[in-house]
Amino acid sequence: MDSEINIVKKKIRKNMIRIALVYPSTYEASLSSLAVHMIYYLVNTYPEIYMERFIYTDKDVKSIETGSPLRDFDYIIGSIHYELDYIYFINILFRGGIEIFREKRKGKPLIFVGGPAPMSNPAPLSDVVDAILVGEIEVLIPRLIEILLDYHRDPNRILERMDEDGFLVIKDKKITKRIWTKDLNQAFYPFRQIQSTNKEPVYGRGLIVESARGCPFWCRFCLEGRLFKPYRIRLFSNLKKIIDKGLRLNKLNRIIFYSLYFLGNPNEKKILEYIIDEGLKASIPSIRTDLLDDENLDLIWGIGQRMITTAPENISLYGERMLCKCHKISDLATILKKAIKRGFDLKLYFILGIKGESMNSVRENILFIKTLAKYARSFGRKISITINPLIPKPKTVFQWIGMIDLEKARRIIKIVRNELGGLVETRPYYVNWAWVQASIALGDWEVSRLLVEWGLMGGGLGNWRRIVKEHGYSTKYVFNGWEYGKTLPWDYIVIGEYVEDVLEKEYIVMRKLLSFTSS
Repeated sequence: MDSEINIVKKKIRKNMIRIALVYPSTYEASLSSLAVHMIYYLVNTYPEIYMERFIYTDKDVKSIETGSPLRDFDYIIGSIHYELDYIYFINILFRGGIEIFREKRKGKPLIFVGGPAPMSNPAPLSDVVDAILVGEIEVLIPRLIEILLDYHRDPNRILERMDEDGFLVIKDKKITKRIWTKDLNQAFYPFRQIQSTNKEPVYGRGLIVESARGCPFWCRFCLEGRLFKPYRIRLFSNLKKIIDKGLRLNKLNRIIFYSLYFLGNPNEKKILEYIIDEGLKASIPSIRTDLLDDENLDLIWGIGQRMITTAPENISLYGERMLCKCHKISDLATILKKAIKRGFDLKLYFILGIKGESMNSVRENILFIKTLAKYARSFGRKISITINPLIPKPKTVFQWIGMIDLEKARRIIKIVRNELGGLVETRPYYVNWAWVQASIALGDWEVSRLLVEWGLMGGGLGNWRRIVKEHGYSTKYVFNGWEYGKTLPWDYIVIGEYVEDVLEKEYIVMRKLLSFTSS
């Protein structure tokens, strides 16, 4: 606590409501999570509530603020981004003295979770948590807090009151609709952000600035692009206010931008120009390749960034049709070579291993990377690539399609390593973990008890295999996809903004593509 700036300190009173914010990852990762900062400061604006943070550690489970044990808190809110973090969440609860199973715990304390993973599928933690928070922080958290204030110490009334959009109470399993922030420019934003004086955040030190939310594209594999529709932007005046005030309060001179579609609107270009004029530094997230024109390359160079991260995903015609990345394949090499010639290193993401994809398609991608890498080497520039098979997620059409078999995925990784070894830095995703992630992401209600057991064992690939085998749990849905028309756990959550309607139409198109490929 002494090594943090902007921490919230409150005197704990007898009737104060205490809420634990659990982030099941490292401390460094929590510092780079906008959700953590937003929930923490928003909840602590209520004088009668004190929210304290918990992160995953091998030490005693105690709050960062006061060193209090988890069992001392009235409520627990978990912010969970990735499926594999479920085991750490369960582990934190267990080591913190909390009864894991919801039915045995009887609301003491009530546990709520939100974030992309649980919002896309409520099943994996259904034996553990009392409710899933379905929506965005600025509008959902105030609703939750008002309910807790009205019915504090009466868990049954709290859950009854949550019978509205934005909350999926597990024991009731009623359909709920996602609620979202209509205008980012009028919404709460954490100008103050927790700064550590002795730990480096995952993305380095800097003010986290969300410049836009959502994405206007419909990439078929992308979960977050669907969960956070519609695409919304912040005005230049709002961005400038966040930056000016945030840098001053946090004593920083660097900005870290968050956006699924950065430089997709003129306000983001204008704010980069402002940053350059002020002599500040910044880093930007992954950017669509088709946005790397001369003007944007100059802006990126001007803010001091020397590596560009972008995700071509798959440059074959089949890959483009299946993934619907919506970029002009023929222009990719020219655009990326221009960035290399300008002086940038590249970090590229590829999805190699899509249902129905031929090995010729895979080799086409490898040839593209190899040619680009040789070009980069001639300019003294470096390329690193991250490769993984397509991992199917709920609320995407691949919930009905599934992923390729593990043996084919391994063959692809082997070919990539053989062909590109020594030429580019290759970071393939471990194939077996892709299976684990997909089996959790698309898991049904039964997967929850397996996750609890796995979490109590501390995780590990071998333990997951053993648990799946001992329980006789089939993960065929990972490879075959779920049956079209079957009611799935995430059908209880309606994302809206055409997401469910588009899914149905995409499935018709995808079946035609797969039928054509196999014929």
